[in-house]
Amino acid sequence: MSSLPSHSARRPKVALVTGANGGLGRWCSLGLARLGAVVILGCRNARRGQAAIDWIHQQVPAARLELLTMDLANLSSVHEAAQELAERHQVLDILVNNAGVMMLPLAMTMDGFEQQFGINYLAHYALTALLFRRLMASDASRVVSVASIVANHGTIQLDDLQGLTSYGRSRAYAQSKLCNLLFGKELARRAAAQGLTLTSVIAHPGFANTGLQRRTGRANLGRVGEVAMIGANLLFAQSAERGAIPLIGAASDPTIDNGAYLGPNGFKELWGRKAALAHTPKAAHDEKLASELWELSAALCGVSFPI
Repeated sequence: MSSLPSHSARRPKVALVTGANGGLGRWCSLGLARLGAVVILGCRNARRGQAAIDWIHQQVPAARLELLTMDLANLSSVHEAAQELAERHQVLDILVNNAGVMMLPLAMTMDGFEQQFGINYLAHYALTALLFRRLMASDASRVVSVASIVANHGTIQLDDLQGLTSYGRSRAYAQSKLCNLLFGKELARRAAAQGLTLTSVIAHPGFANTGLQRRTGRANLGRVGEVAMIGANLLFAQSAERGAIPLIGAASDPTIDNGAYLGPNGFKELWGRKAALAHTPKAAHDEKLASELWELSAALCGVSFPI
């Protein structure tokens, strides 16, 4: 596809990508810029965000890029970023909820949520709700929720989402990514039930070298763990560029159905040169669980969708 369909002949699509300063987010932002979108890079660190903008401009000199600082570990920052975006743009066509952390020791966000649940899932739930009216101003908006193949092994404990009773860093990460998958499916159902023009798609990158593994190794085992994860990435992971292919497809391909789940088309969805429909774990089909998670999330972050 050479370009994204626009709201009109005069207005390009407007896209927001969280975690856009590196890894999947940076490559996804580049892909959307190549398709002609105005890309807003949502980044916690303004300096790194500007470096990503400079890097994209090297590939696409005419790219229309903006920086939006936000800290997903602080819901006040999420509110401020959503308000700033709403002041800049009357319409948001594409929202890619990509930013995340992986398999870290137990720690809490500024609002008292376990950080993997709070950053990977809950802040994105709140951000989507806060930007929902801007998404509804588009004639064909798209929300992309980024999951992971580890969601296949995830479970949701609604009475202990923070892992305070029993915390396992891998379990908490899998739970957060299953939450993203459940959210994306539930958003698709609710949008379809009300005949909205919003399409909700979920995507995962397979095993991609994004830097998350390196940071995870350093956080858990120091320099030895970091070196080990760098080695594992070099031996087994595909590039972040390829890992972003399903995200870009989920954000831009008009043939993708509402509620679809995309991943790499290669061996066991670990690698691939194209996006394909991914295996959806049984837990992600549980509509009762998805609805309960949706309502609980609204209560936890104090933000409700107007649907």
